[in-house]
Amino acid sequence: MKKSTVNSLWSELPLELLELITRNLVNYVDYVRLRAVCPSWRHILPKKPHHHLTQLPWLFYSHFDHTFSEIWGYYCNLADNQAYHLDLSEVLGKKERCWGSPHGWLVLLSEEDTLFSLKNPLTGAEIKLPLAVSRSLTQNYSQDLTWNMLSCLFDLYVAKAVLFANPSASNDYIVMVIMENGPCGLAFFQSGTEAWTLIMQARQIVFHDVVCFHGKFYAVDEDGNVYICNLGASPDVVKVADPPKGFPHKKPLEKYLVASLNELLLVYRYRILIGTILESTNDFTVYRLDLGELKWSEVNELGDQVLFLGRNCSFSLSARNYPSCRANSIYFTFNQRYETDYTNRQGYCRGHDAGIFNLHNRRIINPIAGSAPTPFFTQHMLSPPVWVTISP
Repeated sequence: MKKSTVNSLWSELPLELLELITRNLVNYVDYVRLRAVCPSWRHILPKKPHHHLTQLPWLFYSHFDHTFSEIWGYYCNLADNQAYHLDLSEVLGKKERCWGSPHGWLVLLSEEDTLFSLKNPLTGAEIKLPLAVSRSLTQNYSQDLTWNMLSCLFDLYVAKAVLFANPSASNDYIVMVIMENGPCGLAFFQSGTEAWTLIMQARQIVFHDVVCFHGKFYAVDEDGNVYICNLGASPDVVKVADPPKGFPHKKPLEKYLVASLNELLLVYRYRILIGTILESTNDFTVYRLDLGELKWSEVNELGDQVLFLGRNCSFSLSARNYPSCRANSIYFTFNQRYETDYTNRQGYCRGHDAGIFNLHNRRIINPIAGSAPTPFFTQHMLSPPVWVTISP
C-alpha cells in the first residue's frame, strides 16, 4: 500500500474519535507521535494540547561536541527507556549551566556574564532575568582561569537554582538560588520585579536545598537545620527545626527537602568512596517533620510516592499516575563534578552516580537505564544531569 494511501485512510478517521484518543493520552511524547501520523492530524491537532498531559520526568544531559560548535542534549525517557538526542544549539548558549524543574523549564546560568534565564527546551521560549551576580567576579577570575576551572568556581558559588511555578501557566513565579562562598546564602527573584533580592541574614549559612510547602518556603542547611524563608519587604530566614537526633552512620553529604503530599520530608544522602576520587551513593534516610510539634520521625515507607532528587528542584510524584515509576523509591542523579584524568581525559567527571533507591529493601538499581551518554568522562559535558518534566 502506498504511503499516500495510508495517510489518506488515517485522515478519514472521524474527528470525534481523534479527539477521544487525544483526551485519553497522558504522555506528551505520545501526543507528539499522534500528530506525526499524517499531515491531516498534524494540521488539526495544535502543538500545545488543550488538556493537561502528565509526563514522567526525563533525565537531561547537555554537552558540547568536541569542536565546541554545537550543543547536544540527551533526554532519557524513563517511561520507555529511550534516549533522545536533540540539537540544542539554538536553545542553550555556550558555557551555560542548567538546573531542572518539574514545570517544563530549565533555569540557566551563563558563565560568561552571570546572567540567569528560564528556557523551555521543548518550545525554545525564553525569559531573561536580571543580573544576579556582580560581573566583577567573572572578570577578576576569567583572566587567570580556564573555562573548566571557572566552571568549577561557579559550582561553588551558585550551588543550586530552583524554579517555583510554571511560567507558561502563571505570571506569578519565583526563582531561588543557593550560593556557597558568595555574598549571601540565598537570593530570589520574583516575577514582576526588576531585581534579585539577597537575603543577607543568610550569608553565613551554607544551604543544601529549598522547597515550597503549603505556600511557605523552607530551606535546609549543611547540618540539617530547617529554616522558614520570609520573602517579604524585609526578607530573612528563621530556624524552625533542629536536625533529627543522631545519624544512622556517618554524616550525610547532601540534604534535600521534599514536599510529598501533605508532608515535609528531609532526605539524607550517603556516599562511599570508590578509588581515590569518585564517590558513589549507597544509602538514603528519610524523615518527616511534624510542623505542629517541630519533631522529626523516620519514614520507612513512602507508599505510592516517588522522590526525584539531584541538581534540580526536589519533588515527588505518585506512581498511581505514572505506571512506569517505581513506587516507594528515590530517583537520584549526581550533584557535583570532580576534576579527574580518569581514562586519560582531562576534565570533570559527571553523571556516573545516578540510580533508583528502593526504600523497602534499601537496594539501589544502578545505573538508570540509558542514563549516561558515551563518553561521559569528558570536559565537554555541561552541568551534571538534571530531572526535567517535558511540557509545552
